[in-house]
Amino acid sequence: MRKILSVFLSVFLLSLSAFAKEITIDKRTLNYSEDTLKFSENNKDLSLDDIKKIFPGYEIILISDFDKNRKYTMKNSLFKTRKMLLLNDRKRTFHGFEIYPLTSRDKEYGIKSLITVFGKKNVRLKHPGGDEFEIVVK
Repeated sequence: MRKILSVFLSVFLLSLSAFAKEITIDKRTLNYSEDTLKFSENNKDLSLDDIKKIFPGYEIILISDFDKNRKYTMKNSLFKTRKMLLLNDRKRTFHGFEIYPLTSRDKEYGIKSLITVFGKKNVRLKHPGGDEFEIVVK
């Protein structure tokens, strides 16, 4: 029974890494996991400082920055756009989550957690089952 459980666990862990998207930025090959909202390079998670250097024009929001109602409040002017990078610093996974509205999704790299906030429009990281995180713009 232990051998079967061990094999199942190994296959499960390998399958999680199969969901990572490989991207090249500044001649660096990075892996991005849409399920964990994390970046890695050479099978090692990147530090927050490394990510800030890779995406200098983006504000970083951590999942722990959201309140108990899963809301993050920010200010933005009506005509300003802000680029944000949502990163997971918890053990939670985000399989099946998508960014809404569609216009806020990243088009350059296809990375789920790279978002653009337009004016006073709220942005949601939403699961079809109803679970969601919301960036509330005031």
